[in-house]
Amino acid sequence: MLNGPKPLRVLVVASTLAAILFLLYRASFLSQIKGPGLSLGSESARPTRRKIWQTTKLSPLSLEARDRKNLERWDEMNPTWRHEVLTDGGCDEYVRDRFAERPDIVGVFTGLKDNILRADLIRYLVLLGDGGIYSDIDTEPLRPIDEWIPPEYKGIANAVVGVEYDTFGQDPAPALLVVQFVNWTIMSQSGHPLLDLTVRNAIRAIRALAEKQLVSLDRIQANFNDVLASTGPALLTTATFEYLSEATGTEVSWRNVTGLTAPKLIHDILILPVTAFGNGQRHSNAGTPDDPAALVHHLFSGSWKTGSHAFKAMAQADPPGENP
Repeated sequence: MLNGPKPLRVLVVASTLAAILFLLYRASFLSQIKGPGLSLGSESARPTRRKIWQTTKLSPLSLEARDRKNLERWDEMNPTWRHEVLTDGGCDEYVRDRFAERPDIVGVFTGLKDNILRADLIRYLVLLGDGGIYSDIDTEPLRPIDEWIPPEYKGIANAVVGVEYDTFGQDPAPALLVVQFVNWTIMSQSGHPLLDLTVRNAIRAIRALAEKQLVSLDRIQANFNDVLASTGPALLTTATFEYLSEATGTEVSWRNVTGLTAPKLIHDILILPVTAFGNGQRHSNAGTPDDPAALVHHLFSGSWKTGSHAFKAMAQADPPGENP
């Protein structure tokens, strides 16, 4: 029996319950990541898990009320999808378990200390390892995931990316692409070659960054351009064009996706217009979150881009189609 002051007893009991809940969740998570899976957009048995992946630095209980509400919305809107929220420690554990036979992946990920590079890399890794959808913790779901892929593309599309911005062929600000895809929300089957290529390119870029700075992985200091090109949306965009060019035997570039007003399937990658994942932005003809084509709304509450001069230059560049 505890004989200490009442507040202390309450604290001890709460801490014990929290530890028990964590151990139960950990056991459940480890038992599930190797279980049978389901394909994107259907209920037929295939190697991809119907999983929603999100990450947070600490426990989900420490999130702001708005983010906790959106976590619940993901579950309420997608009752047949399993929801995984990984903390920092959980990310390391996942990578060591899922990629035990890939020492290149394990070594780079666990060696990194830069939070932004790690946050970018883990989203590609969970999709490569298990598949499903990844979405940043500061995103709000607007439509059920099973409605993201139009009926005519179900069973054909094996990955889904969405436009973040489109300069409509004009020269972008330095370090930016003409058209770029978001990496705050991505959908993919497990083991997809696009994700494998993205991860390989990211690992190569991270190692090159360490060599350039003459430091070990844990001492990398990444600026905006470093993040954008080595693990961020520019990396995903260039990898997507590289994969599609190889898969189709013809060059695929921004010219194939600029000005999109409807989903476009190229090979097995479904590319969504800017309003799908990039709604609410004041450029690129992006629609509002209440647009019927809007699927996920990004709140940018933890964005690394907000302090970037390059990103601000793009946002203020008044490209064709800038929203009034």
